[in-house]
Amino acid sequence: MKAGDGLIKTRCIVFFYILVTIAIFAQTITTNEVLQDARFLYQKMKDIHPNIFHTFSEIEAEKDFSKLISFISTKQTWELRDIFRMFAQFVARFKDGHTYVSITDQFSEYLMNGGKVVPIFVSFDDEQITILTDVEGKLNQPGKLISLNGVSAGDLKEEILKMVSFERASFGYARASLLFHLYCWVIFGEQESFTVEFLTQQGQLQKIELESVDFEKYRAKREQMNMSGKLWDFSIIDKTAVMTINTFSSAYEKDLKQFIKQSFEQIKKEDIQNLIIDLRKNGGGSSEIGEYLYSFISNKPYRVYAEIHVKYSDDAVKTLKIFDPLLLFRVKVLNQKIIVHRNDFKKVRRNDLLFNKNVYVLVGPGTFSAAADFAAMVKDLKAATVVGEETGGLASSYGDVLSFILPNSKLQLGVSFKYFVRCGGFDDKRGVIPDIAVQIPITDDTDQLVRTVLEAVKNTQSAKN
Repeated sequence: MKAGDGLIKTRCIVFFYILVTIAIFAQTITTNEVLQDARFLYQKMKDIHPNIFHTFSEIEAEKDFSKLISFISTKQTWELRDIFRMFAQFVARFKDGHTYVSITDQFSEYLMNGGKVVPIFVSFDDEQITILTDVEGKLNQPGKLISLNGVSAGDLKEEILKMVSFERASFGYARASLLFHLYCWVIFGEQESFTVEFLTQQGQLQKIELESVDFEKYRAKREQMNMSGKLWDFSIIDKTAVMTINTFSSAYEKDLKQFIKQSFEQIKKEDIQNLIIDLRKNGGGSSEIGEYLYSFISNKPYRVYAEIHVKYSDDAVKTLKIFDPLLLFRVKVLNQKIIVHRNDFKKVRRNDLLFNKNVYVLVGPGTFSAAADFAAMVKDLKAATVVGEETGGLASSYGDVLSFILPNSKLQLGVSFKYFVRCGGFDDKRGVIPDIAVQIPITDDTDQLVRTVLEAVKNTQSAKN
């Protein structure tokens, strides 16, 4: 090798890497390819979902889809972020939190290649977007967002919520707040800085220029604020144990079950009188983990769902790999596409670590899917007292998702293929409504959490007496 060949080779590799990175995030797709993806997406939704038109009529949906097709046809090529916006907005109209379009994989790739994000953390509610803080700590106090890079907060809020799939607004707000950095990337693209206009708590209008930040800095600040936090945690305050579980994901099943078991071993050793199970940031996962947790707090016969309605589309049959000959006969020969499975109550296995004192399950807008199902079960069976705010996820809902990659844009599509009826056997179109309603800020202050929960319980008991 001649002197300098290695340097030339390295420069070529770096240059090629830069070109590939630019190509990924400036990716353009032809109109015909986008149209193909749109038709694929809509057909899968109709084929797989048990009742895709449950809130959005077929006539309205067909009109919306025709408008989407016409709009796509107005350009010769489309960028990936714009495709996501169009598709996500269309899918969100169907009001099912488990049926969605995702650009998460592409966003993660953007971050891994050094992409930067908006440096502020926010909270959505009915009235406004509130700035909580920024990564560098230049904002001294929370304030009301007025505009971001010249886009009014009202327009920004509307645009983001249009892309979020949700049934209840509270869950939409929680989702938009958590993924604000992703949605800002979708809307603004990569920015060197953001002009933030906001109203202080004293009513002063201020404007500040904040540089975009690396995701590692953003994530570190978010964890410091406890906006994502640990997946699970356990602590004891006096005679009250606090078990925080932020996921029921099957990916963590072994470790999570070990954590639950070890926590109840500690509870038994410490002679605990009150147990608070905090599910306010639990977006769901596997109902089996909820069943496992239930076996430590109740010995009452149980069922997570009274009924499960399954749509056996061709895609579902391939995914489920059905071996039951009777079920296959009903699906393939009798052409019964939707079959209702009714569940009996099951006995709880004997558990030497059973806790039979006061159990409070803490829920809120971020409690979704299997976590909301667990809360509904313990409420319906009176196995625990549910405390907090109405869950973001419905107590009876569509769920269990079949996932697809759109042929050309490579965006991910998820579609529900089951409908779950809560343990109590009814659907009131609501989230799980707490037995004791109280708002508790999500912070690291476990002492304050315990005091607030126990005080709310005491006040409720006093009012009844």
